[in-house]
Amino acid sequence: MSPLPVAMIGNISIDDLVFPDGSTKWCLPGGNAIYSALGAALWTGETAPCVIAPVGPEYPVADLKGRIDLSSCRKLDRTLRDWGLYEEEGTRIFTFRTKTKNWLEFSPTLNDLGAASFVAAHIAPLRWELQVEFARALRARGVSFISVDPDDRYLDQLDRKQTLALLNAVDLFLPSRQDVEALLPGLSMLEALNELRQMAPGLPVIAIKCGADGVIAHEAGADFYYSIPSVATDVVDTTGAGDSFCGGMLAGYATTGSVLEALLRGSVSASYTVASYGPVALVDSEAGDAALRLERLRDEVRLLPLTESSLRSCKP
Repeated sequence: MSPLPVAMIGNISIDDLVFPDGSTKWCLPGGNAIYSALGAALWTGETAPCVIAPVGPEYPVADLKGRIDLSSCRKLDRTLRDWGLYEEEGTRIFTFRTKTKNWLEFSPTLNDLGAASFVAAHIAPLRWELQVEFARALRARGVSFISVDPDDRYLDQLDRKQTLALLNAVDLFLPSRQDVEALLPGLSMLEALNELRQMAPGLPVIAIKCGADGVIAHEAGADFYYSIPSVATDVVDTTGAGDSFCGGMLAGYATTGSVLEALLRGSVSASYTVASYGPVALVDSEAGDAALRLERLRDEVRLLPLTESSLRSCKP
């Protein structure tokens, strides 16, 4: 089988969203694997990212307009469906609908990897032990770049040994602010970035997604960290923004080898996601416009010293 350069491993879902003002959006095509694949598709040219996730027959595949490859998705009799409940301060809770409450039934297994090979793979939010299993299996297959986005629902249950197992299994650790608050409660995002680096000094890249505040990231061995603001101008719905960032970042890292270029691409991918309900704006994104956003954002990048004084002065 011909190599598939980028794979996205996670869930496919149909989302029913409830927003703080009481408005709702029903039956939107979603799923962390879908959003991360669409985020990567902006930067992979004519090669569509491969999605590895179970899916049912009612999923609106046509809405994705062929931007991603779903041929490796295991068929189920129904698609995972969930409620997405958003709070005023920006936090959200996703809870599964009655007929799809057993998340593991709708999650990929190692057998779903099949015989395909990849240059790079992203592991979207899944149960912690499943993420570690996938990371180790992918590494054994010779995958060059592995990224992971942890799931905040389980992080507060992990001990240090379990956390290290995940950190040491990947190349890019890409938690959200909500993930970090669960894993390292009480720390500011910059303090958490430093703590994660102390835990895993050899991990090539750590990037914390801070929503509207952009992203901060550290490359192994550097005496500075990156601070990149959000490039989004119109924010309609933030569902999937973190996932599309991860896909764009992995694709950027695999194609350029540069942490900065990867961060820029992830940020641009996320800027499309938030511009519409569901993945519409991301599906319709074009390479030319993405390149313009990339160059505009490049001027906003800050490289800041990672020092004890900066850690003491930062706010939670």
